Amino acid sequence: MDINPDVIFMASLLDAAKADELQSKTGIPVVTLSYGQAGIFEEDVYASLELIGSVLDRKDRAGQVVDYIKGIQKDLKDRVKDISDEDKPTVYVGALGFKGGHGIESTRGNYPPFMAVDAKNVADVLEQTGSVMIDKEKLLEWDPEIIFLDKGNFHIVEEDYKKNSQFYNSLQAVKNSKVYGILPYNQYNTNIDTALANCYWVGKILYPDRFNDIDPAEKAVEIYDQFFGSGGGKVFDMLQQEYGAFVEISFSN
Repeated sequence: MDINPDVIFMASLLDAAKADELQSKTGIPVVTLSYGQAGIFEEDVYASLELIGSVLDRKDRAGQVVDYIKGIQKDLKDRVKDISDEDKPTVYVGALGFKGGHGIESTRGNYPPFMAVDAKNVADVLEQTGSVMIDKEKLLEWDPEIIFLDKGNFHIVEEDYKKNSQFYNSLQAVKNSKVYGILPYNQYNTNIDTALANCYWVGKILYPDRFNDIDPAEKAVEIYDQFFGSGGGKVFDMLQQEYGAFVEISFSN
């Protein structure tokens, strides 16, 4: 298929050489963008959106999206700003995708949806900012009160449970039915809109009294509407059908 675009946008942190090579081969201007390190609530994200707006002559629209993201960041911080550390449950996220699918051992320190609501992420003690694979024994040692699992890789966790149910049933989050699905938003690149929707879902689970006015599904539709202009309900319905969005997870052999 001959697409023949006027411009190519390329997500790249530092690899200008690849952008130059693509531009040389195609003869089409290539503009590089960056998600930064976390993918949300970062100046690199805002600068990239504003650059897209400038290139496409849609500066006003780009400014609206940037302002909306910043507004969400402020709303989330305002909701949790005075919660003491002692009143925060310990939390873990597993089955995160990075360069492929992984099981419960795949996690991340400084996980953006947790950071957005100042969650007490047990993996932060590793002092690693990116994706990391842990030993299962470490998860037993941490024994978090609440666990989130990426629904994009939950089938891997299910298969592992069938082989080693004793491990899972030893975790207090499993015993107390405090395991929840979270929408996949990051594997090779970041779906910022879904990451933002996840932030409200996490906040609702961790601090229900601070998010008692929030319906995570309705908030997700609002977010998708803001990003796509309309049709947020259809986007969320597709994710719901594919993954089962914002649900409690139960294990069974």
